[in-house]
Amino acid sequence: MTDRPSDAALWASVADTLRRTVLPALIDPHARNATIQLIGLATYAGERGADRTSQRLDELAAALGPAAGQDVLRSCTAVLSDPYHPACRVVRAMLERHLGEDLDTEAVLLEALRGRLPDG
Repeated sequence: MTDRPSDAALWASVADTLRRTVLPALIDPHARNATIQLIGLATYAGERGADRTSQRLDELAAALGPAAGQDVLRSCTAVLSDPYHPACRVVRAMLERHLGEDLDTEAVLLEALRGRLPDG
């Protein structure tokens, strides 16, 4: 048990302060856009969760089996370039799932780049 605020709570506070205090006072469109992007970044930082790279590389290496080699992503590229490789479909599906997960998590950043405030 701790009374220390979580990283998510700290980032939510930053986003809320920018949204409620800074943004309403801004007239300059470039400053408003930059602030919206900072709100999106703070929201993303608070919600993104743990880095899944290591877990994903282990998952891909297991799917590749002996074809994994030392550089898993390079091995994935080789497997994907051979549509007849037995691991091709599985590796492609995993990479598409990873991409989808990343896009879902990073959607708040993409919306902020379009000038749209995150919900909140």
